[in-house]
Amino acid sequence: MGMPRHHRPWLAMGLMGCLLLSAATLGAQVLGVQEAAERFDAAQAKVVTLQAPFTLTIRRVMLKTPTVTKGTLYLQGSEFAHFAFAPPEDLILHLTPKALISYSPAAGQGQRLKIGFLKNANRQFLGLGQKLSYLSDYFKISLDEGKEVKGSLQFTLLPRSLSVKRRMELLTIWVDKDSYLPRQVNWVERGGDSWLLELGPLVTNQALPAAVTGFKVPPGVPLKDEFSFFATRK
Repeated sequence: MGMPRHHRPWLAMGLMGCLLLSAATLGAQVLGVQEAAERFDAAQAKVVTLQAPFTLTIRRVMLKTPTVTKGTLYLQGSEFAHFAFAPPEDLILHLTPKALISYSPAAGQGQRLKIGFLKNANRQFLGLGQKLSYLSDYFKISLDEGKEVKGSLQFTLLPRSLSVKRRMELLTIWVDKDSYLPRQVNWVERGGDSWLLELGPLVTNQALPAAVTGFKVPPGVPLKDEFSFFATRK
């Protein structure tokens, strides 16, 4: 079943926004939210660019077999998140505060969904450097040892506001205990579909490829006024 169009930006922004969420630990002691937020802010302030290999596993309640794709993720502050999928997947996703773009180079076609310039779209946009105190307005946040991912802490975010509850069930983020940067992010939609993003070794504060920072869909390529990446994919 496809996803209603107005839900897609929320999922895309949620995926983008949670890539840099982090926390900290003192030995085996799990920090309180306030102290974790302070360390979170300090860690995020040091990250300007990021790139890492990724594996994205999409599980649909209506399908027995999950979809698994790989590629490279590039982030530049709150300016964009760029997913370059590896073959045989013919896809580039470029997410910004203003628009969501999917582009298939081999097919010579793409999609674009304009989402407007959101309020406070700056360095703290979409969780990139976002304060946990801000996120707590929308989520009930708990912090524990990340038993599923060795050497990590686990954030569990449960929707607090009605508008968020209508779209998602929960968000789980595993962060590295040493770097306080993400290892995995799992987004579970209200209907049960989920997106698990696993990140490989992170490279931070290094120049990104020109093809990424200057990304544009080639002239003449038609862009449909939609964004169907989060709809069921065959």
